[in-house]
Amino acid sequence: MSDYKAPTDDMLFVLEHIADLSDLAKRQGYEHADLETVGGVLGEAARFMEEQLAPLNRKGDEEGVTVRNDQVFHPEGFADAYDRFVEAGWNGISMDEGHGGGGMPWCVGLAVQEMMTAANMSFSLCPLLTQGAIDAISHHADETLQEIYLPKM
Repeated sequence: MSDYKAPTDDMLFVLEHIADLSDLAKRQGYEHADLETVGGVLGEAARFMEEQLAPLNRKGDEEGVTVRNDQVFHPEGFADAYDRFVEAGWNGISMDEGHGGGGMPWCVGLAVQEMMTAANMSFSLCPLLTQGAIDAISHHADETLQEIYLPKM
């Protein structure tokens, strides 16, 4: 059992008073990112990270990854946790809604990323390359390539 507790109150304070979330929520495309909604999102993210990822942290350290017959195997539970992570939408929380993302501002996605990293650093490295690829394709690929790749990511 992990004792990780996400500091959602502190994160919400920073988003409200330093990142000026209320001003951001006035901008086109981010109207849904008001303080109450973001507070709910952070609360759900915290619950997921505390209950699903933090308990795997020790297992990841103790088992590590193994390579057999040119295949890499994650510690038990990591693949299932990743499937739940993707199913819950945490992998694309700040990506464009038009391609299946959550449409939240990048600062909200970073708060979720911080919780994930604090809960289970080894797990948190898994989705980083995909997030980077999503960002690169979103900003630099034509619409055809975006429609092919982004919904799958």
